[in-house]
Amino acid sequence: MVDFNRPIPLFPLSCVSLLPHAVQGLHIFEPRYRQMVEDALRKVHDGNLLTAGPIAMAIVGAKFVDALGAAPKLRPAVCVGQIVQHERLKDGRHNIVLHGVCRARIKEIQEPGESRAYRTAMLQPIDPPNHLPPKMKAARKILQELLHRPMLQRLASVQKVAEWADRKDMPTYAVIELVGAAMLRDENARYHLLACGNPWERAQLVANEIARLEGLVAAADAQETSRWPKGLSWN
Repeated sequence: MVDFNRPIPLFPLSCVSLLPHAVQGLHIFEPRYRQMVEDALRKVHDGNLLTAGPIAMAIVGAKFVDALGAAPKLRPAVCVGQIVQHERLKDGRHNIVLHGVCRARIKEIQEPGESRAYRTAMLQPIDPPNHLPPKMKAARKILQELLHRPMLQRLASVQKVAEWADRKDMPTYAVIELVGAAMLRDENARYHLLACGNPWERAQLVANEIARLEGLVAAADAQETSRWPKGLSWN
C-alpha cells in the first residue's frame, strides 16, 4: 500500500526503467539520491509491519529539459516502487533493487529544501485504488498464443516470457506488466504503457509489440546472404 497523502521522493531518469510488478536494479551514487535512499531506508510503520519508504521513478523527456543548471521538468506518469534489496557500499553509494508497486501521476512537485537535497511530489494513483483488476481471460489467451508462435519460440528471451504467461499463480494484470517490461524497447511505447490507466489498453499495447517482434523475425528470415553488405547481416 502507498500513502498518497504524503509526499514521495522522486528519482528521475531519462527513460522508463520500472513498471508495476517488475523489478529494477539501481546503482545510487549522486549525493542527493544517496540521501534519498537513506531516508527511505529509515523504517516506517505500516500497521504491525516495518517497511522502507516508497520511491517514485520519474521520467525526463527530451522536450522536458530546462536550461542548463535548472531542475529538469518531469513527465506526469511515474512508477512508485519499494526497496526490496539493498547493499550499502563503503564509500556511501548504494546498490538497491526496486519493486514496482503502482503507477501514479504527479500532482505537485516540492523542490529541495535546506535539509532535503532531492525533489518530492504529491502523487495521485492512475489505477483506481482498492479496485481489483479484471481477470482478462481473453487477453491472457491472446498473449499466450502470440508468445508460443514457432517463429518467436526460437528466441530464448521470448521462451522465458512465455513461461510467465503460462503460470497459473500469476494474475493476468501482472503478466501484462512483466511482459511489457521485458519486451517493450521503444521508449514512447514504454511510457504509454506506464501512463495508461486502462488494463485492456495495456494488454493491447503489449500484444502489438509481440506481433511487431514477430514481424522483425520474419523479415530477418527473408534476407538472403547474397544481399548482406560485405558479408554481414542487416541484423
